[in-house]
Amino acid sequence: MKISLEWISDYVDLPAGLTAEQIAHDLTLKTVEVEDFVATPAGDRTDYILEIDNKSLTNRPDLWGHYGIARELATIYDVPLRPLPGASLPNPVDGLVADVDPALCQRMAAVNLAIPDMPANTPNWMRERLERIGEASVGLLVDLSNYVMFTTGQPNHVYDSDAITLPLSARANGATSQTELLSGPAELTPSTPVIADQTGPVGVAGIMGGANSAVTPASRRFLIEAATFRPQPIRRASQQLGIRSEASARFEKGLDTQRVDQALGLFLALLTTIAPTTQLLGAQDTELETTTAAIVDVTEDFLAARIGTRLPDDEVRNSLSRLGFAVTSDSGRLRVIAPTWRSTGDISLPHDIVEEVARIHGYDNLPVAPLTVSLNTSRSLHQRGIERRVREQLAVRCGMQEVVTYPWSGDGVLAATGWDKAGLVQFDGAPAPDHDTLRPSLVPNLLDAVVSNLRYSSSFSIFEVGTVFPGGKPTPYLGDFEDMPPQGKRVAGVLVGADGVVVFRQLKGVVESLRRYAHLVDLDFAPGADAAWADRATSMTITAHGGAVGALALVSKRTRRLAGITAEQQIGCFELNLALLSAHASRENRYEKLSELPDSEFDLSVLLADDVPWTQVSTVVRGASRYVHDVEYVDEFRGSWVPEGQRSLTLRTRLRPQDETLTAQIISSSRSAVLDALGKELGARLRDQ
Repeated sequence: MKISLEWISDYVDLPAGLTAEQIAHDLTLKTVEVEDFVATPAGDRTDYILEIDNKSLTNRPDLWGHYGIARELATIYDVPLRPLPGASLPNPVDGLVADVDPALCQRMAAVNLAIPDMPANTPNWMRERLERIGEASVGLLVDLSNYVMFTTGQPNHVYDSDAITLPLSARANGATSQTELLSGPAELTPSTPVIADQTGPVGVAGIMGGANSAVTPASRRFLIEAATFRPQPIRRASQQLGIRSEASARFEKGLDTQRVDQALGLFLALLTTIAPTTQLLGAQDTELETTTAAIVDVTEDFLAARIGTRLPDDEVRNSLSRLGFAVTSDSGRLRVIAPTWRSTGDISLPHDIVEEVARIHGYDNLPVAPLTVSLNTSRSLHQRGIERRVREQLAVRCGMQEVVTYPWSGDGVLAATGWDKAGLVQFDGAPAPDHDTLRPSLVPNLLDAVVSNLRYSSSFSIFEVGTVFPGGKPTPYLGDFEDMPPQGKRVAGVLVGADGVVVFRQLKGVVESLRRYAHLVDLDFAPGADAAWADRATSMTITAHGGAVGALALVSKRTRRLAGITAEQQIGCFELNLALLSAHASRENRYEKLSELPDSEFDLSVLLADDVPWTQVSTVVRGASRYVHDVEYVDEFRGSWVPEGQRSLTLRTRLRPQDETLTAQIISSSRSAVLDALGKELGARLRDQ
């Protein structure tokens, strides 16, 4: 957008000696970004044109005219702002404005007038100002319409009254049609917003007027129309038609209804001065919704905390008042009433008031707070969060494929995994009626992923880390913000294979590896799992810090059937609540010299009860002899000659020398010690077959 400093001087007297460069600098620091300024001849003087970046005006519809910029400069330099010239509307009449669609338009006003003695040309001062900001002169009425728009920011349109059949309406087109606009032919859809007379569209509302109703040199009777259109329909129509005009750029930002009065008042004041024979025949004003002033309550302490310093009360009040705000205070609490031109979406929060006060004071004038930097010794330069450690372990060492599913779940898979939809979190705008529930667990969506992948592979492993919404009473988010449903981070994994025993053991090994490589504290297992999707015969609760943190199990036949898994493959699944896990603190590594003496190992096959877990076996073996360094699970066997309720377990024990070579006698005595310990503590006996 281009702004003329000479044009600005009609409304504000800037301090003497102020250069265009300084004005551009101050505007950039406190209001909008001035990209450049150009000196332009203006008769026997020089005008300066400021090039303002439109993106910096996106949330400031009040600045899309010279008067809005003049108001900012008057505030920045603390000088008076002169009011806009104005004129009263003629006597109200009927028959100028008919139907106005409230979904399209908030206010529509029209003035009927005639000019018997039309001046031959636009005044030089007006034509030159328009040309300096890039607008070519067309004729008095069109030039005056543009001048008013570039002054107030309120678009308006002038019709040849003899070329239209009154009254005018603001509505959707209602049908597909072709029309000739000032910019050329255009195809209008049924939803295109139009200004229509009694015969059809005479222009696209808020974007472009029609060619058939345009003012010509022979026109003597005119209708000036000014309206407040809603931003959304204007933006959609502009994109559909591929037409972006000066008017649409302003309506898209959201204008206040009161600006119609400014535009019509200025238009009539200038017109009656330029063309004294102007006859004002009547006016009609239809206002469906008035822009109301935004009210924001803010405390002085809040301003001081956010700005970083406590500004004097007089300065705060003065800055806001010069910007058009009304301010009252009571015991350190300010009630700020924004002007209507700032109340269409720009001002609504206490932080908006902070910005107004701080920018006028000058961000460059705020005290710089010194930064206090404390450098502490880092015990580990590779410290990573639990979530990242878990991801890396599952993807790299365990070779699982990470998937990312949607944060919602389908009704069918929720029911299959035992969730009651009534107690969960539903949301608006769901992709389908049966997918309107936020996932309470990662398991349902992973089973959906299994269904999709079984078509291509019969054996695979996947995992996901994501947020779940288990339902419950909403609480303030992070303790300070709006109420949100409970949520948490979880990790879940699925293994698919032909042998259920193998799948279960591999999955248990995956979880055990997290304990070691993700450095998780107290991660362990307990019999059984409280999960509706779990096969009760092959389920375990994952524990940490004395409580349950997840479940591990084969997926039950019922769940597989309800989830649509028809293949005979076995599916193992685990899920962990990451919020209940903790990692060991970083440690200082220290060097230990490897023994120069060789290790030795031996295998044992023992019979012991089925209900004796491997963890007990491992603990007993490790404590049987000071030479035992490690123990590994090898295999187990049931059936045939093995008694009912027992299993044949093969384990491998590794011995490490202390300060002498492992002799046959040491190995034999260690083997005997292991067997004795297993027999006494677990009731195991050496297999004799």
